[in-house]
Amino acid sequence: MRVDKKVLYERLMIFFAAIVQIIGFIISIVMEDFSKSFLPHFEIIVPIVNISCSLICLYLVFFPKIRILQSAILFIQGIIMTLNNMIFLGIFLYCFGISLLFCYGYLKTKKQQKLIFSVIPLFLSLFAIIPTSTSTFFMALAYTLFLLFSYFHLYNCIKTHLFDLFPFLSTKISTVILPTPGEIINFSKYGLSERQEKIIREFLRDETNYKKLAETFITSESTIKQEMNRICKIFGVENAVMLKLLFKQYSIA
Repeated sequence: MRVDKKVLYERLMIFFAAIVQIIGFIISIVMEDFSKSFLPHFEIIVPIVNISCSLICLYLVFFPKIRILQSAILFIQGIIMTLNNMIFLGIFLYCFGISLLFCYGYLKTKKQQKLIFSVIPLFLSLFAIIPTSTSTFFMALAYTLFLLFSYFHLYNCIKTHLFDLFPFLSTKISTVILPTPGEIINFSKYGLSERQEKIIREFLRDETNYKKLAETFITSESTIKQEMNRICKIFGVENAVMLKLLFKQYSIA
């Protein structure tokens, strides 16, 4: 049986996140010192948050497709760690949650506005640091902005340099005229039928496969495969995987 490495690594990530939080729960019950926390009642809040998040993680190990919960857990833990004087770990967790949202496609439309909205809770939590240490607050703020822009820099490097990162693609793509990587691609310019446009847009959604496409368009998987083969020929790629890699370079009109 072939193992999907993407799913395997995702589940391992979630599983060990659960283990980390279970250990954190035990530590918070047995030996944690909350005297340096920036908010009161952390001796109650931290254990409850840790055990709740660990249970959600264990649920996601078996049902990982509710991906927005992954980011929700990272947001909660990020704020809790930040306010528990583990500032840089908390900011990292929170920013990692935003990067997952971005990778899973939740920030693709009007991403800048959504990104600002996503960061607001973290920024608000940082202000709890000011009464205790102004210098720590500004350092935490700068670190937050550094991480956010680092993630976007890496994303854009990957997005616009797929041929450099995956050299085999350059020998597989045909001479079809495509926009410069990073620009907008308009499917209507490539002779796709209205149905083919709808199929490819649905296909480019994360985790969409032939079976789901067949259900969405009320047809058979074989028909979908035929349509996808035609689309692949139009754009000069060998298969659907390469097609998805190709379009990751562009914004879809």
